Amino acid sequence: MGVIVTAWARCFRSGLALVCGLGAAAAYTLWQLVVEQKFFLHTVFVGRISGSAAQRLPLGYWNVVRLKLTMGWQQLRGEPEALKDYQFKVYKTIRERLQARGVRPGTVTAVQEYQAGDVDPRTFYREHVKTGVPAVIRGFHNGDVSRFRFEALAEQFPQVVAQAVDTAEEKIVSVRLRELVRDRGLRYEPLQALLDQDHELRSFFDADRAGTYFPVLGLPSRPMASFLILGLGKGLAAEFHCEESANWYMAVSGSKRWTLVEAEHTWLMYAAARGDGMRRFSEFKAGPDGTPQDSERFALFDYAPRLEVDLHPGDVLVFPAWMWHKTINLDDEGLGMTLRFAPLARMSNRYFRALQMISPDFWRSIVQVVGGKIRGDTSGLEEAGGFNEQELALR
Repeated sequence: MGVIVTAWARCFRSGLALVCGLGAAAAYTLWQLVVEQKFFLHTVFVGRISGSAAQRLPLGYWNVVRLKLTMGWQQLRGEPEALKDYQFKVYKTIRERLQARGVRPGTVTAVQEYQAGDVDPRTFYREHVKTGVPAVIRGFHNGDVSRFRFEALAEQFPQVVAQAVDTAEEKIVSVRLRELVRDRGLRYEPLQALLDQDHELRSFFDADRAGTYFPVLGLPSRPMASFLILGLGKGLAAEFHCEESANWYMAVSGSKRWTLVEAEHTWLMYAAARGDGMRRFSEFKAGPDGTPQDSERFALFDYAPRLEVDLHPGDVLVFPAWMWHKTINLDDEGLGMTLRFAPLARMSNRYFRALQMISPDFWRSIVQVVGGKIRGDTSGLEEAGGFNEQELALR
């Protein structure tokens, strides 16, 4: 009898999770369509795509509209390469316009920094999270970081499952941490592991401590997704990409250099219409200095103002949704804990939100994630976040 009751309870929770997931998706759609998108008229015909205070460059109103329509067509057709020649003609027109107006190349500046304890969570939320201004908290974790090394983690959590690139098959696979340590990079390139799959793993990094910096109605919130990024190898780089949620990243082993670009400068980043809307990628591959390897074809990037910072174990970097970022490992390891939140904040990229609304894969991911959170079953959610940034090299 107890087994039957348990089975019925499980079915009820699953059904409730599905209904709640669909309800959340419907509410989000209505809000976006009416308030933010204004039935897509605001999205297409307003020049700015974000609510940030970033400087607006004279790209040309109709140039921006043409890029929006072109990328929208690529998304609707599911053909990222459609109208590519036309798209690059628009980029060329923008470049000539900036040159004619004497616009200087973008500068590289530092991210605002705090020492742990110098700023309280409420102030940080008001001055950075809510306004979408990135910041670094140095020494947020001031304990023994040696236990965060990859081999130490694999010894303590051997059964934790991670995503990795199978270099022989050229595809993403699921592999346990202990197998990745034994492999030593011969076949697998580790990518990330879902923190929520193991309560002890999540507690190990004290992940819930970040929730006070993203309050909802004055109370700490839970992230939409939590990952341990497994970047192994000095010089390993993640190409420029952006994500649909605010990011809390804590370096846990090794140092990593970050380069950030405001979402308002998306048209200088050569955004690709790939994936399910959870992430966006730049078309180009960057060199060690963060600039495009093909500097002539992707010349608009020169005009993008950039932020740069080096993170060391225990440091935290917080930046808003859709902010472009690129990383490169400065040491043999570059592990980090990334938590993705959905705070009440300035609109960071109205156009990319619109592209999400026409992506069936995005809605499937939303229902899967929300349903899993409600029923307390996060198994399988490691693949609900769309393409990992490292996958770009496989496409």
